[in-house]
Amino acid sequence: MADDGRWLGLPPHADDVTGALADVALQLLGQRAEDTRADLAAYEARGLDVLFPAPETTPPVTVTTRWWVPGLVSEDVVLPSLHEPLAPAFRARWRTDYPETQTIYARRLRPASAARRPRLLYLHGYMQPESLVEEIALLATMALQLNVEIVQLQPPYHGRRAPQATRLGGELYWTADLVRSIEALRQNLLDARTLLGWLLAEDPRPVGVMGLSLGGALTLALACLDARFAFAVPMIAHMDLAAMVADAPVLAGMRRDLGRFGWSLGDFRAFVGRIGWYDLRPKLSPDRVHLFAASDDHFFDPALVTALWRDWGEPELRWYDASHMGFLLHLPAALGAVREIVDRHARG
Repeated sequence: MADDGRWLGLPPHADDVTGALADVALQLLGQRAEDTRADLAAYEARGLDVLFPAPETTPPVTVTTRWWVPGLVSEDVVLPSLHEPLAPAFRARWRTDYPETQTIYARRLRPASAARRPRLLYLHGYMQPESLVEEIALLATMALQLNVEIVQLQPPYHGRRAPQATRLGGELYWTADLVRSIEALRQNLLDARTLLGWLLAEDPRPVGVMGLSLGGALTLALACLDARFAFAVPMIAHMDLAAMVADAPVLAGMRRDLGRFGWSLGDFRAFVGRIGWYDLRPKLSPDRVHLFAASDDHFFDPALVTALWRDWGEPELRWYDASHMGFLLHLPAALGAVREIVDRHARG
């Protein structure tokens, strides 16, 4: 676990410092998690097709221009979420307490020169703020450097999908309120597949999926759920939910709350196994999966990334000598590698 005194007598590790700062912020400003373990039976013995269903339709979509400069347009993509919670008690709570999550918002950046290129659905990390500065400095840079149309999906409880009562965007996405957390995961995956369906109906060009950190874990899950993705680029992530809860420095509060409720990390792992998460298998062939990993990652154990790599047929894997947070310094070089990947898939 990340809060076990790793850095006693050692220089502070960037990942642990980030986790400590996030923990303080969540303790000061975040909401207290509710114990919903009594409702978890709603997710057991349901089957993966029920837990993580495919979208049955494409809802109406509204696209509006946000801003433009010569050669690049930024658009808002807005559509209703098809998500329906499985736990009856949470279904009522979701409809009354979290109306903001019931609409999908995405930002689409379209370079004029990318009209014939594959497109990219991008999933960002946990509690990422999605500011205008980030849009221009990161998304616009990615769109132009990769020469692709990028669609960034807002996860539930983040950005415009954050309930008004929250002070920190994303704070409700993954907590010891396990029913809300599992539903956030279910909704996030369904929303991404709904958006994929609309993109393919709008234009038959291939769509890849790329994600960073939490977004990388979601990218891996989507590669197991939907073969319509042309390729997947998970960055600094694995998809072991129990290990993520055990290790990630930013989830110290969740670990404390689970202990307060009387659940160990072993109890959580057993639950994740009972709902079938560990039965997910990739629907994309190894040549369509491209992994990026950090060798000194305290959020996602590098040994588990290696284990996933072996289990998935040894797809392309690039290691960076960095911590989880330090990987951001390598992002420009990593995007150069992603450009090569996109070019390959563009050639078919």
